[in-house]
Order: sequence, then C-alpha cells, then structure tokens
Amino acid sequence: MSADVSRKMDDFKNVFLFAHTFLLFPPDMTRATESLCTTLDNGVTVISERLPGRRSVALSLTVGNGSRDQSPDENGFAHLLEHMLFKGSTARDGDALNTAMESLGGTINAFTDRESTVFHGTVLAEDAAEAFALLTELLTKPRFDHADLRLEKRVVAQEAAMAAEDVEDWAQERVLAEIWGAHPLAWPVLGNAQCIRSASRKRLQAYHQRVLAESPLIVAAVGEVEHTALCAWAEAAFRGPRHGARAVMPTPQFHGGQKRLRRAQAQQAHLIWMAPACSVAAEDYLAYVVANAILGGGTASYLFRELREKRGLAYQVFSHLDPLRDCGEWTLYAATPGAQQAQAAAAMAEVLATLLEHGPTVEDMAWAKRSLRIQLLLGQEDAEIRMSRLTRQWLYLGRLVPVKESLQTLASVDADTVLRILREAWTERFELVCLPARR
Repeated sequence: MSADVSRKMDDFKNVFLFAHTFLLFPPDMTRATESLCTTLDNGVTVISERLPGRRSVALSLTVGNGSRDQSPDENGFAHLLEHMLFKGSTARDGDALNTAMESLGGTINAFTDRESTVFHGTVLAEDAAEAFALLTELLTKPRFDHADLRLEKRVVAQEAAMAAEDVEDWAQERVLAEIWGAHPLAWPVLGNAQCIRSASRKRLQAYHQRVLAESPLIVAAVGEVEHTALCAWAEAAFRGPRHGARAVMPTPQFHGGQKRLRRAQAQQAHLIWMAPACSVAAEDYLAYVVANAILGGGTASYLFRELREKRGLAYQVFSHLDPLRDCGEWTLYAATPGAQQAQAAAAMAEVLATLLEHGPTVEDMAWAKRSLRIQLLLGQEDAEIRMSRLTRQWLYLGRLVPVKESLQTLASVDADTVLRILREAWTERFELVCLPARR
C-alpha cells in the first residue's frame, strides 16, 4: 500500500470515528435533505441522502463483520480478507482493478475494525454506477489466487511489524488484552501471526462466503444520488443467499488492575487508563459523549487544562470514548517524560477524583453541549461523514434517528446524569504505564 493510499485510508477512518461519536445525530435541519432507507428482499439495506447542488457522491458498502466476529483459529482473517479482495476478481486481475480505481480518482479504499469492514469511495456523480459496480466486484467476486495469498500474508506481517513500532498503539493493544481477557474484542485487528500464516485459500474462501451470508450488509450513498437507482444496483449485485443471522457473541467481562511495561522503542512514558463504557444503543449514550468531552475531549477539558496547560506534564493528553455494540471502552491517555510519569499519574487521579466528587459545573455543561452541537453541524458539511453516520445508525440501532429526537436528547443531558456516569464508569479501571527500556 502506497503512503498516499495509506493516508487516504487513515483520513476516512478518522471520518468514520467522527461519525461514530455523533452517530445518533441527524442532518442539519436547515438543509433540504431526506434520508431514505429500504431493506431489499435479498436482505441488503440501502440508505441514501441526496444533497442538492453536489457534483459528487460518497458511496460505501459496510459489512457488519469485524475482528471480534472471528473464531480463535480465524484470528486475523477479517483483515487478511480485506487485503485479498483488492488482489483481483474473477473478472480481472489486481492491476486491472487498480487501473479502474485510479480512473475514478483513486479514492476507492477499505478498512477493517473490530465490528465492521467498510469499502468506500467518493466519485463524480456521473461515475457513481461504475464505482458501485467496482465496489461490489471487490466484495463479491474475489479470485483468491494462491500466489496473491502468499504475498499478502507477508504484507500483513509487515503491517503488524509497523504497528508494533508505534508504542502508543502497542500499549493500547496490551490494555485491551488485559481488560477483555480471552474475548475476541481483545484481539488485534491485524490478527494472530500463526493464524495468518496457516490461512489457506480454501479456508479464506469459506470465511468469505460465511461473512457474506451471515453479516448485515449496508449500502449507503450521500450526494447527487437517486435512491431508486441505488436500490436497483444493490438488488442486481447481491443475488446469493443471505440470512443475516450471525452467531451471537457473549458480552465480555471487564477486568480492572494495573501493569507496568518497558518498551525499547519508547522515548517517554505512556499512561493509558481504561474503564468500561456504554454500548452504542445505551439510553445514556449522549450523556457519555458529554462526560467524555468534559473529562478529556478537548482543550477546554479538565485533563488538558490540568496536565498540559497548568502543570506542563504532558504534550499529548486526552480521553476517548469507544462505544461498541454490547459494551464500550473509555480511555484516558497521557504521554510524559519518564521522570514525570508519577506526577502525571497523580494529576490524572486528582482530575478524576475532583470530577467524581463534585461533578461538572454549569459552565462545563454549557460549553460541552455547545461544542458538540457545533462539531456535529460542521461535520454535516462533509458527505463522507454524513454517509458514515447513516450507516452506523442502521448498523447499531436498526433505524435512522429523527432530527427532533436527537437534538432533544442532547439538550436534556444534565449534570446529575454526567456525574452518575463518571462514578459508575471510573470506580473500576485498568491502569497501564509503558516506560522506556532501562539503559
């Protein structure tokens, strides 16, 4: 994967995460748009939103299958499959596919996370039919060439090696392994090296067929798009049997504790604290979002003001909320010089203790809710964010949320609820510090 393509993929993953944060929010009411949703007889859900005056359309195919949906002997198959789908189809080889993608502007790409795999692209409206056909060809007609599989196993191994060099990512994986134990949510999306090495063409084909048959499949488009045409394309592209009844995975049990690690690549101390959070569909979802903003979600947050602005203990400090389909994770992160890690940890504990004792102020609630509202409305200027938001609403909630409901929910979040959530989440936590190796 070229550096340019990698940057494009990372940009869209950031868009996807932004949409995740605000997935309960609908479009800006000032725009004359209508979200349309149709579930076809083949089980595919088609969602569209027409934006008048646009010359482009953002398209995606989202499969509700990620790294948590694998069995232990398939650990890494979801990510390896994503790679293989770009290596050629039964109709044309990888070079021909790459040429076709570049002829559309080179924006076709994909990524895998723990709960979904997304194929996406933004193209001119006049090329929408061709782009949709290309995306569905990638997903439904892979050729699984033996030589390509050998090559991609090496590429995935290189990708895993690169990820291991990023201390923050490596430490985050260690925390997930501690809090979720043997549950698949603890497994790296990149997968287990032994499982990837043992993946055969036959097993990967069987995995692919099962994913297409059992996983939710959502087609989404935002921009200059006609819903009836999109439905017709999806009806023609997905003709195989689909029952959408994947195996139900048990909800994992969160484990608290502490751990100290040393890493040769570390140049500073990395502090990662994690607590259990809500699922996407939880009634208090938006209250968690507000609480996260106040705790460490921006430059006005308690963590940033205390550790960065007042004490100068950390250049990078934040909190991050990651709600999933049946549980969630709430992370505090700070990077600090090794000699200051104890001071930074004490400051983080002090911030938490203050919020858990007194809760947010009236001023905290006002700026947090106003900031979130503005971020939402600015995000609606981006067709890819709108598309991702619609997709995730359906994937996690099974519906598209009306405007009035979402705005009322945000407005109704109060300080007492935020305080309750902070106390419930942060009474049990896992604390990890990753230090530079001893010289």
